[in-house]
Amino acid sequence: RILGRVASSAHGVFSSSKRRFRLKMGAAVGATGVGFGIWRHVSMAEEVGLEGKNGFVMRAHAETTPEKKPKMGSEKPTVVIIGMRGAGKTTLSSAAGSSLGLRVIDVDYEIEQDVKTDIKVFIHKYGWKAFRDTETRVFKRVLYENPTGAIIACGGGIVVTPENRRILKQQPRVVEIVRHIEDIVAYLELDKTRPAYAIQSTRNTYAERIPWFDECAKWHFVIGKGDRNWKSTEEDFAALLRLIQNGRLTSGRFR
Repeated sequence: RILGRVASSAHGVFSSSKRRFRLKMGAAVGATGVGFGIWRHVSMAEEVGLEGKNGFVMRAHAETTPEKKPKMGSEKPTVVIIGMRGAGKTTLSSAAGSSLGLRVIDVDYEIEQDVKTDIKVFIHKYGWKAFRDTETRVFKRVLYENPTGAIIACGGGIVVTPENRRILKQQPRVVEIVRHIEDIVAYLELDKTRPAYAIQSTRNTYAERIPWFDECAKWHFVIGKGDRNWKSTEEDFAALLRLIQNGRLTSGRFR
């Protein structure tokens, strides 16, 4: 049964639906013209084929029952979440973990448990270098303790340290959450609990880290500018992680 049509171009495959997904050419299976929530009751595409020069047709069939949630401690590789401070990593990871039955580990929380104080106080007392060293040590431990069945949400500056970037590039599943810089700035202006950046402004920090995020992540989940429908965003993010965990998508940028 033909469920939807997507148009192709030199830059990728674009959905005819209004959902936020966009696939690079060569990615396995992507957006359709149907609501993304329907995918919970529809099996992945049996066949993707060219239809002339104008696009692709995706064919799929309905399953008799919805897909079961993975059990806690699933043998599927852990997913690591990266992205700028204020992008929504903790919020979306928590929602996806609940939906998919995966443990959720927040690296910043693990750091605070390790140093017995909150991050802002630790940085004020010992400085950013001590924090980054601690972050790397805790990140390695968390990865070692949770190789499968988990979502690990990292702090926004995890990519600053070359050693962390090397580790991230070795992980099989790393997803970046991308949020528009104006939305990030607006959010952080209201959140006074986080430590101030060492030197640069939020915008300059964002610009500096973009290449590192791109270097480390295979998948990029993009939240549209001004999008405040977090319920829909949480559902889409969980659905994307489900596809990644099932090995249906090899890489790509998704809206």
